[in-house]
Parts: sequence; structure tokens; C-alpha cells
Amino acid sequence: MHIARSLLVLSLAVPLFADPIGDVRAALAKLTAQQPIRATYELQHSVVSEGKFDNDKFSGKAVVGLESDGGEVRIILPKVLLEQVSREHQARTTNVETPTPTANALAEIDTVETSNALDCAPMLLRLIHGAKLLSDAQGTFQGKPVRVLVLRVEDRIEKEDKGRVKMGENKLTLWLGPDLVPVGAEHLVNAKISVLFLKAESKQKKSWYFTQVADRLVRVRHESTQSGSGMGQKSNETVISTVRVH
Repeated sequence: MHIARSLLVLSLAVPLFADPIGDVRAALAKLTAQQPIRATYELQHSVVSEGKFDNDKFSGKAVVGLESDGGEVRIILPKVLLEQVSREHQARTTNVETPTPTANALAEIDTVETSNALDCAPMLLRLIHGAKLLSDAQGTFQGKPVRVLVLRVEDRIEKEDKGRVKMGENKLTLWLGPDLVPVGAEHLVNAKISVLFLKAESKQKKSWYFTQVADRLVRVRHESTQSGSGMGQKSNETVISTVRVH
């Protein structure tokens, strides 16, 4: 009788069907990003391309201000940044070979990405939609104990690309704090593209570092590396963006 009672209490205390992905989804849904925030956003962009069709190498940096309140996001272009872009364009007017690193980096500051930087919960919710759990374990992140979820992300291939694109690895690792809100994430994607006799391969790695500011999940650092090869061409692209909250 005592054994049966103990088993009953244990069954009530421990869920029969754990849903780690659902728990993370619920934790992210609580972050509504309504509180105002001001930050500095820095982006570094570098590209190396070589092969039959193009040989190019450049690296540049741009720093802008970000503000958000009530769901609106504003990108503030400092005067010093605009003056530097103007100088680069002026120099290119007299010499078309003159590089424009700041202008190139500024062109990479995407409105969607900057919005995600101040409110990253919706992006993560979209990413884990339809994902399958591969493992759930304890680990460490930046020296602190965390829960580590590894997910197989759902392949999203447009109808016209089916048959031409073959997904290989599509894995997301989430490092979760005690409240199940991610403190870090990494997404690895490998794909092979085949069109008639032309073949190419693409590899991408994205890493995110997060901090919670009031009701926001802020992406304080984002590192993206992408490499591609095929048709006699190779390319490597790196983007690093950081957010400093004021």
C-alpha cells in the first residue's frame, strides 16, 4: 500500500509527457518587448570571393543608434557615419577602384535584423516552430550551468526549389537559463544545390548571445559565417553585430 501511494505521488509530481520545446515557447511568449530601450548597434562585414567570375575582398564597419518603444523601432544614423560614407563615395568618384568599406557595411544594416536585435523572441519562436527534439541535457554556457536543447529545425524549401536543394544538417542548439529563456543559440545549416549539370554547396553558421532587458530578449552579439563553392567560384562571408544597451 505504501509503495502504491508513493508511485501515485511520483506520477502526479512528474509530467508523463515532457515538452521542452513547448516550455521554451511559453517562456519566450512572455517577452512582449513593450518597454522602451536605447542602444548602439555595431556591424562588421567582411567578404572574400575568388574564382572564375569574381575576385573581391573587403571589410568594413558601421555604427548606428537604435531606439524602440511601443513596438516602433528607429535607426539613427550619426553625422560622423554619414560624413565618412560621403568621403568614401567622393574618393570613388575620382578613382573607381577606391574601396568603400563603411558604405558597404552600412548597406548590410538590415531593418529586420536590427529589429530582431532588440526583440529576438519572435525570431526564435519562428525558428523552433515544427522543430524536433534531438537531445535535452545539462551543460555550461560562458562558465554558468545551463540546460542544453538540441533541435532538428524544420526544413523550409520553396516549392520551386524542391528537387534542386537538398538539406543536410539543419540543427539548432539552445542554451537555456533557469527560467528557460535562451542565453545563447547556434544554428548550423548545410545544403547542396543541383541545377542540371551545375552543382554547388552552401554552409552557414549563426551564433547568438542574449540578455534579458525588462520584457525584451536582446541579442547582444550575433556572429554569422557563410561559405559557398561551385561552378569554379568560392566565397566566404562573415557578419558580426553587437548591441550595447544604454
